[in-house]
Amino acid sequence: MKFRKWLKEKLKSKNKNEKIQRDLEMENQEGNHTTNQEENIEESSLEDATRHMAFQRERVRIEKKEDRERYVRNCCEQMLEASNETESAKYEYHLITAYLNDMQLIENLTEEEKVNICGTVRKIQGLEEEQNVYKKNRSKLTVRQYNFAQRYQEDIPDVLNRMIENEKYREILKSDMRHLDNEKAALKMRKQDLLQEQQNIKGMSVIAFTTLLAVIVLILAFQILFESDVRLAYFVSMLAAVLATAGLFLKLKDSKEELNYTERCMNKAIGLQNRTKIKFVNIENALDYSYEKYNVKSAQELKRIWEYYLREREEQQKIKRNDQDLDFYGDLLIKQLRHLGVQDPNVWPQQCNAIVDNREMVEIRHRLISRRQKIRTQLDTNMKIMQDAKDEISRLVADHKEYAKEILEIVDSVERGA
Repeated sequence: MKFRKWLKEKLKSKNKNEKIQRDLEMENQEGNHTTNQEENIEESSLEDATRHMAFQRERVRIEKKEDRERYVRNCCEQMLEASNETESAKYEYHLITAYLNDMQLIENLTEEEKVNICGTVRKIQGLEEEQNVYKKNRSKLTVRQYNFAQRYQEDIPDVLNRMIENEKYREILKSDMRHLDNEKAALKMRKQDLLQEQQNIKGMSVIAFTTLLAVIVLILAFQILFESDVRLAYFVSMLAAVLATAGLFLKLKDSKEELNYTERCMNKAIGLQNRTKIKFVNIENALDYSYEKYNVKSAQELKRIWEYYLREREEQQKIKRNDQDLDFYGDLLIKQLRHLGVQDPNVWPQQCNAIVDNREMVEIRHRLISRRQKIRTQLDTNMKIMQDAKDEISRLVADHKEYAKEILEIVDSVERGA
């Protein structure tokens, strides 16, 4: 009784499948978008599939219990699997049918009904174009740089200004140190010149003193030899000696005073240079710390990163607003279509172009009809598998009545396991 009840249920399922198949054939006649070649391929594919699934009882030793049980279970499992595949195919078929009905409903809308929907679609199209433009703009920052700038976005403006000021001050200190180096070098050369000048004055003093002695000796010799009056010559010689000594003394004094002034200037320049170097080292350390912390090599690089970050942050905000607007108009389109009686309006925001572009609507319909033809092939295959399995079990019971009870028990156990 269970076996007959089970067969009856399968026959009912088969009748439903045959009804679906008839509907598919009628719809296929309405939308004749496939070629005879495609139909031949589908038929050959169906024959190949069923040929490989054929039951070969001659290879099974029915008298052996294990083989008999395995064979019957295999028939039942193939029938159950085909039944499940059929249910899935029917569900997919109903979805596609509803989809095609919605397409037909949208195409049959009046111009007045299309006005609001087309307006919403135009909004969605414009937003999608903007979104594509945003996606084409490649980021000039790495993910690490963007996240870092985002993390320190409150501090970077002040840090950047301070870094720029420190770099300018560093250049000023460099210039001051170069100026002090040049001034110190000039003072050092002047000091060497003054020291050389003092040596020259001392040499001139020796020469003047030697010359004076030579003149006195000559005057004395002249006086002895010629017994002449040489007082005037002594007077002139002494006057010349006094004037030369005074001139050399004043020159040496001025040189020493200038040397002392030069040394004071050198000490001052060295002091300024040391203080400048200390400031330079401090500002250099501060800049090195900032460069290390913000992973840059200069304030210009940090400025470039900050400007790129601000630009990309603004674009991210635009993308966020764009997504929000897309969600809003997508929901609006769903409400409008549902109000007009569309069964599944949720799929249309992603393909709203088909609402305003008839060519795209035709392409979608063609793809759906092609999918339904594949479902028909799948239904035919599974229905044949189910019928073959059912017929095989029926023949097995008829040919081996001595195992009929056992076979029906196997069938019942498979049904309970399912």
